[in-house]
Amino acid sequence: MPTGFIRRKVLSRRTQGGFSVVELLIALGLGLLVVSGIVQLFIGNSRTYEIVNAQARLQENARFAFEFISRPARMAGFFGCAPEMQNIVGHLTGNWTNIPEYNVTERIDGWDSNDDGSWAPDNLTSLPRSEGGVDTNVHIAGNGIDSDTLQDQSDLLVFRMLRQPFGMLAATLQPDGDPVVSTPGGTPSFSTNDVVVVADCEQASVFKVTGVTAGSNEVTLARATAASGNAFDNSDNVRTPTGDIVPATMSIIGRSYGAETTVGVIESHFFFIAESSEVNNEGENIFALWQKVGAQAPRELVQGVQDMQILYGVDTTNNGQIDVDQYLTIDAVGEVNDIVAIQVRLTISSVDNLVEVGDRLTRTFSKTIHVRNLG
Repeated sequence: MPTGFIRRKVLSRRTQGGFSVVELLIALGLGLLVVSGIVQLFIGNSRTYEIVNAQARLQENARFAFEFISRPARMAGFFGCAPEMQNIVGHLTGNWTNIPEYNVTERIDGWDSNDDGSWAPDNLTSLPRSEGGVDTNVHIAGNGIDSDTLQDQSDLLVFRMLRQPFGMLAATLQPDGDPVVSTPGGTPSFSTNDVVVVADCEQASVFKVTGVTAGSNEVTLARATAASGNAFDNSDNVRTPTGDIVPATMSIIGRSYGAETTVGVIESHFFFIAESSEVNNEGENIFALWQKVGAQAPRELVQGVQDMQILYGVDTTNNGQIDVDQYLTIDAVGEVNDIVAIQVRLTISSVDNLVEVGDRLTRTFSKTIHVRNLG
C-alpha cells in the first residue's frame, strides 16, 4: 500500500477527534454563565411580580374597604321623612348614650384617636363593648366590640339608618295603639326583639318589638312595657321635650301617625380597625377593617387595613347650598346635622412580608364621601 495513502488516512482520523479539555472548560463556563443569567432573570421577574401583585392587592383591598364604608354612609340618617328631633319618643329604658346600637339622635357618630390609647369625645364609654365576659351598652350578650383588640391609633366611625327594605303603616296609628305595618308578600319582615322606629315628618317613636302578629299582607307589632328591666326593655313611661315624665305613648305631642308613616328596623354600622383573626406568612399579628351591624356580632371585612383616620365635613353657612366649610374631627363637630361629607383615609399593608422590600408594602388611600340625608 502506498505510503501517501496511509499518511492521509491517519490525518483524517485525527481531524475527526473530540473536544479538548480547554474547549470543554470554556463551553462549560459559557453554559454556566447563560444558566446563571436565566436564573437571575427568573428571580428578578418573580420578585417584580411579587411587588406588582402586592400593589394590586393593596388597591383592591382599598376599593373593597371604601365600598363597605360608602354604602351605609350614603344612607346615614335616613328614617323616612325626617322627624323633628325634639319630638322623638325613646321607649327603651336606657338613655340614648346607653343604647348606641339604636341612637337615632346621632345619625353619624364616631371617636377620634388621641394616639395614646384613648379616644375623644368620651374614651369609648358609649361604645357597645364585650370584654372578658362583661357586656356594656350591648343588646345581645357577647356581640359587642372588644376594645382590647382595637388599633389604638385609629378612629372609629358610626352610621345609623333604617334597614332596607322598610315598611309603611297600613292604618292610622293612635298614640296609645300598636303599629299595623303593610307587608305585601311578607316584605319587610319583623322579629321579636327588633328595635324599630315609627316616623313621619313631624314625630317619631323608638321601641322594642315584644311580639309579632301576622295578618293578610300586614303585621301588628306589640310593644309591651316593663316596670323594671334592662336598658333595652320598653319603659312604662317616657320623657317629654320639657322634661316631664308621662305614661308610655307613641306621641309626646299628642298626634296620630298617618298611613304614609315609615316603619323600619334601626340599623347602626360601626367601623373600626382591630386585630385580624389570622396572622401573616411570618406568624405576625396584623390588623383588619371590622364592621358591627346593629345588635349583631362584629365581623372582619378586609385584612391589612392598619389605620383609619376620619374627618367630618360640616356646612354651617345656612345659605341653602350644601358645601363644606371645613373638615373637623368628631369631637370638634358642634352639630352632627351639619355634617355633609366624610373624609376617610386608610393605611393598608400587603399583609405578608415581601422578600424584595424586607417588610410589608404599605400605602395610604383617601376618599371623600358625601352624605345625602344630613344637613
